[in-house]
Amino acid sequence: MRLKPRQLEAFRHVMLTRGVTAASDAMNIAQPAVSRLIRDLESEVGMTLFTRQGGRLLPTPEAVLLLAEVERLYIGIDQVARAAGDIRQHLNVVLRIASVTSLVRPFLHQALVEIVGPRLDLPLVMDVENSRHIWDMVEKSHYDLGLVFGPPRPSDLQTVHLHSSTAVAAMPPDHPLAQKDVITPADLLDCRVLTAGRNSPLRRGLDRAFSQADQAPLNTVETSMLNCCHFAAAGMGVAIVDRITMRAADVELCAKPFLPTIDVSYYAARPAGSRQILVLDQIVERIKTLLDEEAVQTT
Repeated sequence: MRLKPRQLEAFRHVMLTRGVTAASDAMNIAQPAVSRLIRDLESEVGMTLFTRQGGRLLPTPEAVLLLAEVERLYIGIDQVARAAGDIRQHLNVVLRIASVTSLVRPFLHQALVEIVGPRLDLPLVMDVENSRHIWDMVEKSHYDLGLVFGPPRPSDLQTVHLHSSTAVAAMPPDHPLAQKDVITPADLLDCRVLTAGRNSPLRRGLDRAFSQADQAPLNTVETSMLNCCHFAAAGMGVAIVDRITMRAADVELCAKPFLPTIDVSYYAARPAGSRQILVLDQIVERIKTLLDEEAVQTT
């Protein structure tokens, strides 16, 4: 069965107008052409769709059922037409943003409330993922904006540096190590170390630090840096994180510099060759400002 769009269009117009004359006017073709399209459609589907009564076309029960399916098709076409108009006017374009957990609250959250909140014409999808996944999806243009840990990948992605700091050892204020000025791998030999996943740049830096010291912690828990902070606050161990993640966790912790230094950087990434979208530029700039303000407050 090979149905033609013109046949379905003629059928739909006849059903909605209840006549060949009105259908021919709507389609801007002759009445015999409409009748021929209906006959061809009936031949293709193997059903009688209309009966004549007193010079009028009456739809059969099968035609009524078929119309419901045809209407679904036209609803989809209408949605595509509206979407094309919205894209042309930059309205109702769904923005897809992904972020690592450390930047969601309060930074991305506040930026979205301030910038996207008043925009009822701006649908938004926001996912929270790990950096590796976000980098991959931005490269494939599945996300319009990704907020990730650095360093940037060697690719054509458009990246903006948001913030840089160094790793700290986070623990409850009454932890024995809280009395030290700095924390080194040697200080953590008898501790449970709470650390980010193996794909995290911070984790790779921590592994290098222990390797260079030819030492290893007694025990480790591998999870997100946000979870590291919550576990540390609960007394489960010492978390190696950064101050931005501590701010996101919003729990009572004492932070001590960790040596050797492990750099922690955040970046905003957009697909290669993507067009400029003002609202995304505004979101990135607002997050950058919030991160700078947070850095000033914690120094």
